[in-house]
Amino acid sequence: MKYGKIRIEDGNLIFAKRMLINYLPCKDILWAYMRKEGVEGGRQKQFSTSSLVIITRRKKRYEFEMTDKEIRDCIQLLKVLNPKLATGFPKGARIPLQSLPNTRDLGALATKDGRHILPRRLLRSGNLYHMSLQDQDTLLNEYHLSTVVDFRTSMEVLEKPDTVLEGVEYHEISIVDEETLGITRSGNLLEMLLKFDQPIDEFMQKQYVSFVRDDFSVKQYARFLDVILQQEEGAVLWHCSMGKDRVGVGTALLLYALGVPMETIMEDYLRTNRCLEEDQQHMIRLLETKMIVDNEVMDKIKALYRVKEEYLEAVFDAIRQDYGSEEMFLKRALYMTPKAVDSLRKKYLV
Repeated sequence: MKYGKIRIEDGNLIFAKRMLINYLPCKDILWAYMRKEGVEGGRQKQFSTSSLVIITRRKKRYEFEMTDKEIRDCIQLLKVLNPKLATGFPKGARIPLQSLPNTRDLGALATKDGRHILPRRLLRSGNLYHMSLQDQDTLLNEYHLSTVVDFRTSMEVLEKPDTVLEGVEYHEISIVDEETLGITRSGNLLEMLLKFDQPIDEFMQKQYVSFVRDDFSVKQYARFLDVILQQEEGAVLWHCSMGKDRVGVGTALLLYALGVPMETIMEDYLRTNRCLEEDQQHMIRLLETKMIVDNEVMDKIKALYRVKEEYLEAVFDAIRQDYGSEEMFLKRALYMTPKAVDSLRKKYLV
């Protein structure tokens, strides 16, 4: 099959470069995606070009200009020839699943040195309770999910156990060792909210800071990073109850270790607000049916379904205050030595 200036024959992607014909085995391609330059639309006709970008297992990058249809058809054939091929350019976007509103692919997020996280390898999420069959199929067959890390307490796990997927390895790594309102989601949420009498923002910031100051929590995040580091094939997914607080901090620490700039880390963290907007509105409507319209209660609800920049800022402020720098925290508290950080980046960045 021919696509622009390349063709695919006998399991090889064939192209000319410097007057030589090159044969690239399709099984050696790690990632393929469409790249567009220029602007389409508007009052004046704009110039736009599309290219197929190929990243190989040796981290070599090739780019071939062709039409959008040729790119889509080519990627489709490459996926047939190489089922484990990573495709698309998600940049931390939500995976379009039926029953999981806050499951996201960290793939294509850029690092400070210009590399990108390989898509379909690192997935953050809320709980996997009552996952639809279609979502199970998507995670197993499109994302090749092989490992799940559960940040919830044992009580949360008992109340809403993960949907068990065949062939997937599960790790229970609870980030907190006791029930904590606003962080865990066990018991009757409405009842707890009505009894809760602390300023919610102040409480949330204290809880976030405890994630990097409490010995138990820090050791559990170290265990999580070790699971990520030891992962060999397929995707690893980590989750708590809603994928916002415990997962938010864990993801931020992982992204920092990978070399992602703080601005991008914050953007990924705040993306939770868009993903959970519908769930938040559902809870507000539920309260209204129960004739509970108190502004203070509504603020608490919003805090449980939203994240704020100052929460994550408090985490990194505490790290710098206690350890002098994020790098020293990674090394001394999370056992991420320079060698381990280098191994992590080699495994997940291209």
